[in-house]
Amino acid sequence: PNDNQPHWILEGLAVAMESRHTTAGRLRATQFDMFLRADVLEKNIASLDKISHSVRRWPSGNLWYLYGSSFTDWISRTYGPDTFAAVAADYGQFIIPFGINRSIRRATGRTYPELYRGWIAYLEKRYAAQVEAVRRRGLREGKRITFGGRVAAYPRFVPAQCAPGSASKILYFRDDGDRTAGLYQVALSGEQHGLELVTRTLGQNAAFDPECGLVFDHLAASRRRYFFNDLFRQLPGTRSPRGTEHNRVRLTTGRRAHSPDVSPDGRQVVYVTGRLGTTMLRIADLSPGFEITNERQLAASGRFEQVFTPRFSPDGRRVAYGVWTRGGYRDIRIVDTRTGRVTELMHDRALDQQPAWSPDGRYLFFTSDRTGIPNVYAYELEAHTLHQVTNVITGAYMPEVSPDGKWLVYVGYTAQGFDLYVTELDRRRFLPAEPYSEPRGTPVEDPVEKFWRIETYNPLSSLRPRAYNFSYGPGTFGDALVISTTGFDVVGYHAFAASLAVESELGEPQASLDYIYGRLPFDFRVSAFRSAAPRIAFKIGDQQSIVTEHALGVTTGIAYGIPGDFESQQVALSYTIVNFDQRLPVAKRADPFVPVTREPHHGYLGLVRVGYSYSNAEGSLWGISSEKGISVSAALDYAANETGSESTLTAVSAHATAYVLMPWAAHHVLAFGASGGAAVGTYPRRGLYYTGGFADLPLVDAFTSGIRQSSFVLRGYRPAQFVGTDYNLLNFEYRFPLAYPERGLSTLPIFLRTVSGAVFTDIGGAYDRIDQNRPFSVFHVGVGAELWLDVIFGYFVSGTVRLGLAHGLDKQAPGFRPYAAVSAAF
Repeated sequence: PNDNQPHWILEGLAVAMESRHTTAGRLRATQFDMFLRADVLEKNIASLDKISHSVRRWPSGNLWYLYGSSFTDWISRTYGPDTFAAVAADYGQFIIPFGINRSIRRATGRTYPELYRGWIAYLEKRYAAQVEAVRRRGLREGKRITFGGRVAAYPRFVPAQCAPGSASKILYFRDDGDRTAGLYQVALSGEQHGLELVTRTLGQNAAFDPECGLVFDHLAASRRRYFFNDLFRQLPGTRSPRGTEHNRVRLTTGRRAHSPDVSPDGRQVVYVTGRLGTTMLRIADLSPGFEITNERQLAASGRFEQVFTPRFSPDGRRVAYGVWTRGGYRDIRIVDTRTGRVTELMHDRALDQQPAWSPDGRYLFFTSDRTGIPNVYAYELEAHTLHQVTNVITGAYMPEVSPDGKWLVYVGYTAQGFDLYVTELDRRRFLPAEPYSEPRGTPVEDPVEKFWRIETYNPLSSLRPRAYNFSYGPGTFGDALVISTTGFDVVGYHAFAASLAVESELGEPQASLDYIYGRLPFDFRVSAFRSAAPRIAFKIGDQQSIVTEHALGVTTGIAYGIPGDFESQQVALSYTIVNFDQRLPVAKRADPFVPVTREPHHGYLGLVRVGYSYSNAEGSLWGISSEKGISVSAALDYAANETGSESTLTAVSAHATAYVLMPWAAHHVLAFGASGGAAVGTYPRRGLYYTGGFADLPLVDAFTSGIRQSSFVLRGYRPAQFVGTDYNLLNFEYRFPLAYPERGLSTLPIFLRTVSGAVFTDIGGAYDRIDQNRPFSVFHVGVGAELWLDVIFGYFVSGTVRLGLAHGLDKQAPGFRPYAAVSAAF
């Protein structure tokens, strides 16, 4: 029962515990505190309904951890450390879920909404005092030049020779939830004067080489198909907005390499690689053809130490970088590239990070949270003195100094996320750095190291069921009792799932057992099943005979995924052998007036299936469906005597979708869908295809079962109105968002995320043959409109409710047809 609580309780308690029982934890993280401080100061506090569900607003899923940890910690400190133990014991006694206010009221005398108001009042008082202390020293803030929010990172000034005839430009990583994420260029005067996507990437760090090429990191598939960070080079003067063009060259493969910086002479590149939980500082030579050679470790890393964001000095003789070491120390170091001699600038538990050099090499700029608020500092190398450059209310990160030394660009923060800020770099406005005080307590001593004997791995010791699930509800024949379980070994080589269902009317079991072996280059699956289903044995006029069809079979197959940059492909091959058995009940006495029957279908079907799929479709945070790209899939089913089948079957089916983002309004999309299939053979139900509208099913059942209706429908007609061995279907939809309410009712388990709409035209039909005189008579047209409600029930289960009105345009249409269905958009 305790699993059926809002996310902020489950995740917030976990963060509160990590902070209570260690000297780390996100409750001590200054960035987490900055997130909350900005929300309070900007009157952007998330309400209880928002933190209880999944929302788009920044910082999205982090709201559960951010608000939940601070709120539950405040409750524990106010009412005692055993408060939530009492809540868990009380809530866990009740089978009926969601009565969370009842349990907290018994422990504290107040409900969560009442406590929430008290917590907000506490935060307002706390942050008002913090801001007053900042203002007393004098603000040192820059001018905001980007307004995307969410994620902005690692600004770099574009060299003058790489942008001739234009004002100063800055390259930085941007992911604002609207545009394609990647490396963008923006004018120093601000994004209103131009914002350009240079290359799409899943990395954030980039550096220019002397030829104006761009060396950057990106998460890409390795030779073994696993995704690792690697280094790429964008060719000079080119763009790769889709990320798959030939304008970029891969420099490393499978190296777990990131955070590159190129030396001023272009002969070397420094970056970070990872192995066995430790990251290391590497340096390599860049050949004239920009190939990485002679890679070597530049500075030693102790076990589990982490290295960050190396930067060459202006003369190329030194590299500054951040490092995390045991005990929670995050500091700045400088290494001599010729001798390997390392100098540590500080050693404390402040987060000192993201170094950047001044053009003359006199100062090293970096970010530190030594005062509790992240700010930019300047370390004067010869004088060994520390200066505070910014003094902001929220936070300042990732400094970058212009080549002429006049401007400082940094990443600042508002309640909408991160953006770029610029300020004039005036040495006279530097503040003396305040002494560091330790807010995080004494570091925990390292545990005594233990060693275990290396043995051959045996999966049987951990391959067992992990949980059992019992359910009772509607089944195929009356109500059904279903028992299911899943299991896996600790390494993940083997996994299985099993279920057993007993129908109240049929009285015989239905069962399935699925197994996956995951140590091969592809996934290998095998399934065994026994099922029973009602079938129509024959139909004469209004009279039909229903029999029970029993199926006993085995399916085995492989699926091979082919990952790519922003696209995916998969090839699948499977074989199914199944025995169908249907028997008509025979009366003891013959009746001469009963219509003559036929023997129901039975026998073996041996089926080979080959499938292929490809997709480069993409969406955005605020999109209501996919917005760009295409998806295609096709499958061939074949059964014959050669495959062990008593019946023959050849069936081909395919689906394709395409999306075009409209230029005149945000997230308006024109979506196209095409699907079809054809089947021949002696198998009685060969490729039995059907088209029609949505089935009339209870909406609640869709959320409780998790089963969604297909989005490939012929609206304006009855469900499965057209049936045949062939079918074709075209869907055209114009989709548009109407509102993003993201509202619920306090802590109640219901939430409305998005309201959107669509107008559509469907063309299609299912048929056995085409009349050559009227070839288009098998196709039917439906038009209409839908209102989409993106909702969440029970804190965790989401779905799109489509409320529509459709009208078929031919004489077989039943007239205007309203409907309600739970179905995702194609």
